[in-house]
Amino acid sequence: MKKSGPRIAIISVLLVGLVIFLGVIYAWNTATDIFLPVTTTGTGKNVSIEITKGETTAQIASDLEKKGLIRNALAFRIWARIKGLDTGLEAGIYKNLRTNMTISDIITQLQNAQPDAVRVVIPEGWRLEQMAQRFADPASGLPKFNAKDFLTYTQHITQFPDASKYPILGQVPAGSSMEGLLFPASYEIPVDATARDVVNLMLQTMQSAIQQNHLDTLAQQHQMSTYQMIILASIVEREVVGNSDRAGVASVYWNRLFIPGNETAGFLDADPTVQYARDSQKAPTTYWLPLQDSGRNIAANSLWNTYTNKGLPPTPICSPGLASLQAAAAPPKTDYLYFLSAKDGKTIFAKTYAEFLLDEQKYL
Repeated sequence: MKKSGPRIAIISVLLVGLVIFLGVIYAWNTATDIFLPVTTTGTGKNVSIEITKGETTAQIASDLEKKGLIRNALAFRIWARIKGLDTGLEAGIYKNLRTNMTISDIITQLQNAQPDAVRVVIPEGWRLEQMAQRFADPASGLPKFNAKDFLTYTQHITQFPDASKYPILGQVPAGSSMEGLLFPASYEIPVDATARDVVNLMLQTMQSAIQQNHLDTLAQQHQMSTYQMIILASIVEREVVGNSDRAGVASVYWNRLFIPGNETAGFLDADPTVQYARDSQKAPTTYWLPLQDSGRNIAANSLWNTYTNKGLPPTPICSPGLASLQAAAAPPKTDYLYFLSAKDGKTIFAKTYAEFLLDEQKYL
């Protein structure tokens, strides 16, 4: 009986040793597994990842894990530190990462490769000149883009080599530009894209937006050509901030244009058209600054001044977004002929000029 004590102690030590050994094996296998590729057989699949300017290694690791390119974000961060992956990676979209790559392979690819594409955002309501500036900005990452070529193509349609591909360009008055026809959006653009490539991409996107949302058909049902609808949408875009007011504003201008004998006599009296006329006569440092006088007294001889010219201006004044295009293509039936923006941002509509004057006193 007395000899059982040492025997139990020996067995206990052996058991503890076995547990430690198994723990080491488990930890080793686990550590090895998290560094393995997500796909261990076959060629895997391509997954794109976008790295934004100033993004940290932790953020990149999290994105890689969410997209199924790595098994463990912490493992990536550890190995990234060992391999010297810093936060100064070139921003852009990397398309050649695969699920059969190891963490080490992915880090090497990010360190050595240039991005395949870049993200460029063109906001709603911009002119062609503003777009040219954005794409040409070195921060956009498009070294082959040339602003002069972009403006040549877009301001002189006959000089754009691919003009025949886009039916909407056939509706543009002779000698006019592509103003309003380049769809505003967040674009994923190849880093070697030229001005011609960019114009094609934006025209294709506008064409798709029109077709997919049946905007041409809706415009025709409301006595407008597709091009007239885009002109109207461009004015709505510059007039309205919130989506909820776009339809009402579109109805005001549509009523002024198409309801015979209304008291506006067909004048739109739209300040944004005067801003466009003013800025087209002399390019400013900043576009779309507020008018400093009545619209009748600024660029009065311009065809884009809708205080001095009846009906729509000859071309759009900016690139409208989808919400404005939809509002212009199918404006609701209303009796409104006037509107104003109250100090709280709310749009107030009126049926007559007398009612509009009362609204001015009440809200402004």
